[in-house]
This record gives sequence, structure tokens and C-alpha cells, in this order.
Amino acid sequence: DDGSKPTPTMETQPIFDGEEITAPTLWIKHLVIKDSKMNSSNIRNSEKVHSCDQERQSALEEARQNPREGIVIPECAPGGLYKPVQCHQSTGYCWCVLVDTGRPLPGTSTRYETPVCESDARSKSTEIDDPFKDRELPGCPEGKKVEFITSLLDALTTDMVQAINSAAPTGGGRFSEPDPSHTLEERVVHWYFSQLDNNSSNDINKRELKPFKRYVKKKAKPKKCARRFTDYCDLNKDKSI
Repeated sequence: DDGSKPTPTMETQPIFDGEEITAPTLWIKHLVIKDSKMNSSNIRNSEKVHSCDQERQSALEEARQNPREGIVIPECAPGGLYKPVQCHQSTGYCWCVLVDTGRPLPGTSTRYETPVCESDARSKSTEIDDPFKDRELPGCPEGKKVEFITSLLDALTTDMVQAINSAAPTGGGRFSEPDPSHTLEERVVHWYFSQLDNNSSNDINKRELKPFKRYVKKKAKPKKCARRFTDYCDLNKDKSI
């Protein structure tokens, strides 16, 4: 939610093996399951439209195989679109979504009641200027750059999910509920940025970058792409990100 009121948590034991869960965390679990099925060697486009009918069939199959996982099964409208209201039956949460992508809208989550949603809310097809799109990563050919960044995101996603599920997260409990409108990749990056930003200055200085450099060298492949990655991220060359 927007922070004006606390996020409701489960009062009763849910089907997630007894662990308590909030709506945004529920969505992270859903997105991790969903994105792992759509994973490929290329970085996914956040605006890529996937048919609701395809996702529903996939979710139903997943629910049959793993009945205790509490899979979110989307409700579909004609033409491959999503119904504006989506619900998670086992927890009683409902929320509004964009009908063309199924992405949840921030601040619309309700429990045991149906939220009021626009019936034709669609995502805006604005082209975001990406300064990194054609930026070269020194020592790393273009094809390898995509492989490297995908590898890094996969490692960070695994760490974030473990931190959420852990009773004592590695970041000393520094986990804030994410914006439900963000893609999984955006959530992961915001989460890890907050772990590195020890002084909450909204930038990562030279000292704070040291654990990131070690992490990249250890976790992401190919290794030769890791050497200059922090320089690649530093657009204005001020030694901070």
C-alpha cells in the first residue's frame, strides 16, 4: 500500500506451511513462480504481454501439481485480457490489475471484500529512455552482457526470496515491502540497493560499493564481464551509483 495504513497480515494459519504472509510478499512469491516459468536467456521486457488464458492454464496446472503452494490463478476476460479484479482465494485478498498485462495496481489490495476497479485500465505504452540500452560493458561483448546481467539478476532474486522467507534476514531485517506495480527485476534491484545503502543517502558511495564488487565477481557469469561492471553503472563517473 502507500504507507497510509499498515498492510494486513494473516490472522489464521494459511496454507503456506504456517508462515505469515502479507499481500505484497504474496505477490513476490507469485512473481517468482511466474517469472521462473517465463525465464529465458534474454532479459524479459516488462511490457511484454502474455495472454491471461495462457497464464491461467499454466497456473491451474501448477496448482494441481503443488496444491499446498497457494498459486494465484488469474480470472480472464475475452480476448486474452485479465478481469479488472483478481483474487487469491486461500487468503481472501483481492486487488485491481491492468487488464492487458495483469499487473497489480498499487494501493488497491483489500481483504474479504471486492475493490472498486476501472474496467478498462490498461498500461501506458510510453517508451522509457534507457541510458544503458546501447551502453557498452568494457571487456564484455554485447551477447555476453545480456547473459551476465541475467545471471546477476537471477542470483539477486534468489537472495531476496531467501531474505523474505528467513526469520532473520541477512540485511539485519532491512526489508521494506515493495511497490506492487514494479516488475520482479525492479523489486530485486530496489531491495538490493537498500541493502547496500547503509547511510540511506539514496546513492551507493565508493565504500558501500565494495561488497557489491565482491558479490558480482562471485555470483555473476561470465567473470570477465564483472571486472568493469561498477564503472558501467556509474553514468556520470562520480564514483557513486
